[in-house]
Amino acid sequence: SQSVLFSSNSDEVDDIFITCCAPNGCTVPSPVNLHQSVKLTSSSDQCVCSLFMHSECFEQFEESVLQYLKLSGRARSWSEKQRRQNIWSKRGYDLAFKACLCKCKKGFLKKDLDQVEEFDHVPVTKSKKKKVPTATLR
Repeated sequence: SQSVLFSSNSDEVDDIFITCCAPNGCTVPSPVNLHQSVKLTSSSDQCVCSLFMHSECFEQFEESVLQYLKLSGRARSWSEKQRRQNIWSKRGYDLAFKACLCKCKKGFLKKDLDQVEEFDHVPVTKSKKKKVPTATLR
């Protein structure tokens, strides 16, 4: 099934919603709001899913992948913290990808670590730490 984009107002990017691509089924009874979603990638160019998930659905998906890692090969000896740190890196994903089958069954899902807030119109600026003079007591 093809993911369908729709908008309540075609002139505003803020109103675009999309179908959730949670492989085990979406648990949220509404379309994905792009401002509150997690973007994924697929290993298949033929994937027809949206590659966006509700944050809540992603958390459940990620927990199921962490459970898979807990029982898998080298990752069994990792601490919970190490599994969480490595899950989407090459090191962890190479062990976990089998638990990430897309619901289209053509590829495997992976969190898009390069996700940017394309729809956020507020520019992100990095604050520089200013040196604050210190007083010395004599």
